[in-house]
Amino acid sequence: MSQAMGTPGNPRNLLWLAALVYTAFVVYGSLVPLEFRAVPWDEAVAQFRSIPFLRLGIGSRADWMANLLLFIPLTYLWMGALASGGGHLRGALASLVLIPVAILLSLGIEFTQLFFPQRTVSQNDILAESLGGLIGVLAWWGTGSRFVDWLRSWQQTHARAALAERLAWVYLAGVLVYNVLPLDLTISLVEIFHKWRDGKVNLIPFGRLPDDAAYALYEVATDALIWTPLALLWRLDGTRSAWRVWGMTMATAVGLEAMQLFVYSRISDVTDLFTAAAGATLGVWIGGRLTARVSPGGQSPSWSLWLPLVLAAGWTAALLFVFWFPFDFRTDGAFLRQRLHTFLGRVPFEAYYYGTEFRAATELLHKVLFFIPLGALLAWFVSRLRWTWRGYATFLSLALIAFTAAIVVGGRLAQPEKNPDSMDIVLQGLGGILGFVMIRVFLSRKTLPRRPGGAAVPQRGSRHAHALRRSRASKIS
Repeated sequence: MSQAMGTPGNPRNLLWLAALVYTAFVVYGSLVPLEFRAVPWDEAVAQFRSIPFLRLGIGSRADWMANLLLFIPLTYLWMGALASGGGHLRGALASLVLIPVAILLSLGIEFTQLFFPQRTVSQNDILAESLGGLIGVLAWWGTGSRFVDWLRSWQQTHARAALAERLAWVYLAGVLVYNVLPLDLTISLVEIFHKWRDGKVNLIPFGRLPDDAAYALYEVATDALIWTPLALLWRLDGTRSAWRVWGMTMATAVGLEAMQLFVYSRISDVTDLFTAAAGATLGVWIGGRLTARVSPGGQSPSWSLWLPLVLAAGWTAALLFVFWFPFDFRTDGAFLRQRLHTFLGRVPFEAYYYGTEFRAATELLHKVLFFIPLGALLAWFVSRLRWTWRGYATFLSLALIAFTAAIVVGGRLAQPEKNPDSMDIVLQGLGGILGFVMIRVFLSRKTLPRRPGGAAVPQRGSRHAHALRRSRASKIS
């Protein structure tokens, strides 16, 4: 495995925390919406003994894959928490323990679901979760040491370019997962033909937009924003030109759109390539502006100090428009009291349970993604202040993010057609904090010094430095 866990920068504590949090998520997510119904023990045991093995159609295939994938990170993270740094013997013992524990956990979850009638219990789920647990253990043996080294290397990354590169690939992994949801995968030519016949393959740009102009604008904007962070981070790497970053982003979009052809319930739409082009253009432009601002240069005019704050106010107005449209508010007391009672009575993520995995992921992504620019703009403003004021400004910025998230959810509560979840404030606040922290960390990192010719001088730990040392070593040898 990896080095001993006593060495500096060892991520074992992080793996323990991640394993505990993810286990709680697996159990909680398997029981939402937590509508308990008492069942006599003998009757529950009899029902569990006779649970069916369902035929997997195209619809249930996505559910089976979701259960399979759910348990892969579970055992993978627990292998990291228990086995990393302990050698092969500890890894073997952890494997022998985790595989039966994962099977027992799956059996326990499925049995407990009998007391929550909205959940479906089947042998398929047990098989999928048990197989996922086995795959997670095997995956750790194949990649565990490299994963630990990758986690450790984050603490040794001090250059902005290296940080941006790492964040870009992490974000790309998230985009990849999102684009293959809800995991009803197919390679059958017959099913792909049915997908074409059902109108799920659109080759006419902007031919499937909603009739309502505002809703159409919302869809286009959200699809474009998904690609903006990727292009932005690749541009902040500092080693790629604007055209190269734009081309990489578009090539990624084309590849993922082609993959969606094999996801039965997803619509393969050429419009997504146009929105990706717009999002990539925006990301490249913002990345170029940020790179120019963090590079040594002349002093900015005094009025530009307030520019990020003005842009943050404008983005806040855009958030209210996006999340409150079509502004069908009701202000009568009885309605508001009933809505507030329902909102407070829901368990977290209950609203996300009603619908497909893809719909839940889309809503979650929109909540987080739309608030990232707000946090980033506020962080940009804080970074331009004198250091004596930055602590106060940081507190006020985080308070403003939380207040904006609460206002957005409060307005949605007053609209009959909206269905806010109690976790929406947390998700939106998390997006704002994520944007704030990313920009603050990025602006606090070192820039690569430049030679007279304009090329960046490689720093210790960067991929450019490693390449330079390999080149020198080959010359010496």
